[in-house]
Amino acid sequence: MRLPIILQILLFAFLNGFRIAVEGAFSATVESGEEHCYNVIAPTGVQSVIHGNFDILDDDESPDPIGVVLYDSKMTPVWRSEREAQEGTFSITGEGKYELCIQNGSMGSDDYVAPKDGIDREVGFAIRVVPPQRGIEGEAGPDDRLTSHLIELSEKLMEGLDTMTDHQEYMRERENRHAMLADSTFNRVKEWTFLEAIVLVLISFGQVLYLKKFFEQRRYL
Repeated sequence: MRLPIILQILLFAFLNGFRIAVEGAFSATVESGEEHCYNVIAPTGVQSVIHGNFDILDDDESPDPIGVVLYDSKMTPVWRSEREAQEGTFSITGEGKYELCIQNGSMGSDDYVAPKDGIDREVGFAIRVVPPQRGIEGEAGPDDRLTSHLIELSEKLMEGLDTMTDHQEYMRERENRHAMLADSTFNRVKEWTFLEAIVLVLISFGQVLYLKKFFEQRRYL
């Protein structure tokens, strides 16, 4: 018995809520002239969606030396970031092992990114593996085609929401970094102010002793 189209969409949404996916948003400090790589494995035998993004969290530093590349199991680049890009997103379909590499400065004869400049950079990144969702079984009627189209749109919407969530995490990370910098600056100012106060007290005490000794000598004369 064929379910009504509304029930089909609700059933898909319910199952989609329990979808099995490998996902996560992280951040890493990539040293100048170094490359960090991360592996992810998509289920074999099916074409899963591998999507993710990156964002350079050091807004004050130039993004030129940063390059992000996604390799397949044969170490063939299937996606790479634009040159001088501060952020980027990717979405491909595939199976098996993939490797996401983040480099800070050109390595060897590679001129894909600018040469290393001696500055370490923190990069936020996310990568997700979403297995294909079960479609509508049976003959494809008008309602089924509409349902499949809505399912496809919902998957794109979920991907967009994941990307937005990741960028919110990156914003919170920036806020934490700025808060830590502000606290560090405040503590240093407080320490220097305290040190200056001590120096002023010592100078004042020395001046008092000097004047006292000076007037005592004049009185004896």
